[in-house]
Amino acid sequence: MLMYSLDPLRLDVSALVGDPVDIGLIRAHCHVDEQPGTYTDELLLLYMKAAIAWAEGEMHRTIYARSHRWVLRSFPSDEYQEIRLPRGKTQSVDSIQYTSSGGLFTLTGPSASPPGSNFLQDLRSDDGGVVMPLASGSWPGSDLNVPDPVVINFTAGWSTSAVPADITQALLFYVSDAFELRGTADVAGGPTADLREAKISAYRLHRWY
Repeated sequence: MLMYSLDPLRLDVSALVGDPVDIGLIRAHCHVDEQPGTYTDELLLLYMKAAIAWAEGEMHRTIYARSHRWVLRSFPSDEYQEIRLPRGKTQSVDSIQYTSSGGLFTLTGPSASPPGSNFLQDLRSDDGGVVMPLASGSWPGSDLNVPDPVVINFTAGWSTSAVPADITQALLFYVSDAFELRGTADVAGGPTADLREAKISAYRLHRWY
């Protein structure tokens, strides 16, 4: 059996921008009847950000699409040389940068803007894309004694309209627990804890690195 030879150093995930879940939906779920634009809305949106952070941490995947920067110690050296990208649904691979003999080089593929032809990719799976060398080719050599030997810049996560309903429900359950239990530290064991865990369980990724 072949061993997957990746050696990641770190993964940087861009901060979530804006409020991807409509406040009207959150208010309806939490049975809030106050006039819109109150401090209650700010509180609900704050809880939604916490809910997203909780769910993404539990699932090891990004829910709402945004940019990622994945640093590897080197390119893989196994037979197939595939690089499986983390964090779930891959929207695009913007570039792969590497340092060799002190110089910085950039590779681009079909989903870059503008598109390139330096590597192949398969972005069909919701569990993460795959990049690989061109047919009958191999990844280039890279320096090891630098802070960022190989950097893959990619966008992962679903578009807002494509997020599975189960995940959206789990987020709403988290928010309602946080809203009901505000002022306490018991959100993790709130009334819907088991239900929201069940909702996201099918989307939890098993790490391969």
